Amino acid sequence: MGREIRMVPPNWEHPKKDDKYQPMYDKDFDKALKNWVEEYELWKQGKHPDQEGYPYWEYAGGPPDPEYYQHNITQDKTWVQVYETVSEGTPVTPPFATKEELIDYLVGNGTFWDSRGWRRENAEKFVESGWAPSGIFNTATGEFKTARDGI
Repeated sequence: MGREIRMVPPNWEHPKKDDKYQPMYDKDFDKALKNWVEEYELWKQGKHPDQEGYPYWEYAGGPPDPEYYQHNITQDKTWVQVYETVSEGTPVTPPFATKEELIDYLVGNGTFWDSRGWRRENAEKFVESGWAPSGIFNTATGEFKTARDGI
């Protein structure tokens, strides 16, 4: 769980449901379903590498729910956008054509969740790595840090 940079089509508008961003995995539904069915077939045949003595859906969960996956995106994913991954994923910044634009946005605005600008050094580190945990708690000091703080 944390924050990650996802590649999105130019001027991407993440789908909404009831005026809120619809959580979505960064995967195509058709590919996710195909993978689930292939794994299920192996399980039924007793050939799955993680074969256990219980139903496949108890191991892998039910088939993918189309509501939580991307569908038929035909444009090249050339822009960048920050997503939270506490859920399947919802955007916490607008999309940007370049990583530098994203860094500038984080410095000036933070994310939709933290609403405060980040230090440039921390924004650059995050964008370079592409991912950061939601936060880290230091039990010795009682200090909690997030990507904004430079973890």
